[in-house]
Amino acid sequence: MSGNCLLRDCSLYIPKPMTNKLLLFLLIFSFQCQIQEKKTEIALGETPLYEEWAGLNDSDPLHKNEMDLSWNQLTNRQNTISQYLKEKDYKPNVKTVIYPFSGIDVLNLFSFYPNCERYILFGLEDPGYPNQYSSLSDKEKLIVKQGIRNLSDHLAGRNYFTYRKMKEETKKKELNGAYPVFVAFLRRMGKEILDSKEELIVGKGITYKGFTISLFDTKLKKYETLTYFKIFLIGNEGVPGDGLYEYFSELSNVGIFTKSAEYLFHGEKRKLIRDLLLKNAEFVVQDESGFPIRFFPEDTWKRQVFGRYERSWNLSGAVVPETQPELKHLSEITNDKTLPFPFGYGYLGTKDNRQSAVLVFEKK
Repeated sequence: MSGNCLLRDCSLYIPKPMTNKLLLFLLIFSFQCQIQEKKTEIALGETPLYEEWAGLNDSDPLHKNEMDLSWNQLTNRQNTISQYLKEKDYKPNVKTVIYPFSGIDVLNLFSFYPNCERYILFGLEDPGYPNQYSSLSDKEKLIVKQGIRNLSDHLAGRNYFTYRKMKEETKKKELNGAYPVFVAFLRRMGKEILDSKEELIVGKGITYKGFTISLFDTKLKKYETLTYFKIFLIGNEGVPGDGLYEYFSELSNVGIFTKSAEYLFHGEKRKLIRDLLLKNAEFVVQDESGFPIRFFPEDTWKRQVFGRYERSWNLSGAVVPETQPELKHLSEITNDKTLPFPFGYGYLGTKDNRQSAVLVFEKK
């Protein structure tokens, strides 16, 4: 009998046409076993729950179908961003990235920083960890999944979250925070949940609560962690002893990502925390509502504008943006084409991408 011998005594033969398929199957099976071995007991026990939240199983056909619709659009956008960046001079060679005022926007974060080891986000939403899903009634579970769907649709429609919509959904007692939405989005992006744990930043008179999720990216074949904290910045954060100073000061080889940030780093109210975040930053990606361009002088930073910047936007209840003629001049001399995806508040004014701009600052 002709074929390939897999055992020393050649007692088992497999026909040649089947060999490659079998080896591929064994490789995938072995790979999946390795992933399962990395999962903690908690993650193993909650894996069906993660799939339910993400709409990746058939337990709730309505939820699955609607998640498929929004995530087809979101995945296409992620692919568009990734392909666009491949054609640019874009190399964020950092290990840790910080996303201030993030909400649950993991899609954009991983699109622009796919190769980092550690992702740190903070926003205004309650962590919602540990989750209480197993104790909910069937009707309450439907409300949780509806909230996840609503936020998926919200992101798909404009490529950013509004605080009002985030608060409306995550404040519902059934959803009770951001954790289930994070998990659903991460699973939709092909990331395996290996572990999760509570995180605390303790300062004088204040404790910031959050969680860390250990992940394995099945597409890039890499391990990574995502940490989220609820942090409300009133303006006096970023001094020794407040917890945040110690936490962010210890980070190195840092990138920053921020968008749709309501110009909260414009002006001087949040100067301390702004300076703290930028202190160890080597690579910054943002829209025009993030850090003003005056913090990135040309002699120490390589500055790029992808897309076109024309103006900032006065948002109701938000910080009045700084006038940035230097940024407008940089956009004019760059004279880049319109972005193939929406990014930032420019979409509000035009309902298309004509005034969307990605600002990229790299430390020289």
